[in-house]
Amino acid sequence: MAKKGLFPFFKRGRHFWITVLLLVSNGLAWNAAVSTNLPEPEPILRPEIAEIRDNWRSGEASGETFTVVVTDQMAAEAIAWFLERYPEIPFSHPQVHFDPEGVVTGRGLAHLLGLRTPVFGRVSVRLVDQVPRATLEEIGVASAAAPPFMVDALRAEIDRQQQKFSIGALPIVITKIEFREGEVLVEGVYR
Repeated sequence: MAKKGLFPFFKRGRHFWITVLLLVSNGLAWNAAVSTNLPEPEPILRPEIAEIRDNWRSGEASGETFTVVVTDQMAAEAIAWFLERYPEIPFSHPQVHFDPEGVVTGRGLAHLLGLRTPVFGRVSVRLVDQVPRATLEEIGVASAAAPPFMVDALRAEIDRQQQKFSIGALPIVITKIEFREGEVLVEGVYR
C-alpha cells in the first residue's frame, strides 16, 4: 500500500504517467498541426470600411448614404484588426465566408489553456426593421458540433444581446443587405 502524503498523485502507477504523457504529447502535436492549417489574415481595416466608421464617429455625414461590398477576406482582416487592439480576447486566425443564402460561417483558433483550439460557428443574417439580426445555427470545436442544448442556450443569449440594438441605438441605418458567394453588399444611411 502506497503512503499517503502531500502529493499522492506522484505514487500512481506507470500506466497513469504513460497516459498523461501521451495526452500531453497529443495535445501539443494537435496544437502544432492546427496552427499551420489556418492562415493568419493581415490586421487591416480597409479604407471603405474605415471611411464608414470615421463618418459615423464624426456625425458630419448625417443623412448621407453609403454602399460597401465586404468580401470574406476583408471581413477576416477587419476581425484581425479588431483582435489586435484587444489582445485579452483569446482568439486568432479569423476566417469568414459569406454565402448567397445569408449564412455567415466563421472559424478560427481559440486560445485555451495554452493550446490553440479550432472553433467554428454559422449564423444566418437577415434585416429586421433596418437592423441586421443574426441567428446562431451551429457552433463547434475542431470538427465536432456542439450539442443542441448548448446551441439553444447561446442562441437565446445572442437574441437577448441583439434586443439592445434597436433602430435608434445604431449610428447607421441599414437599408439593404445582399449576400453573394464570398461577399456581402451593405447599403445604408448615416444617422
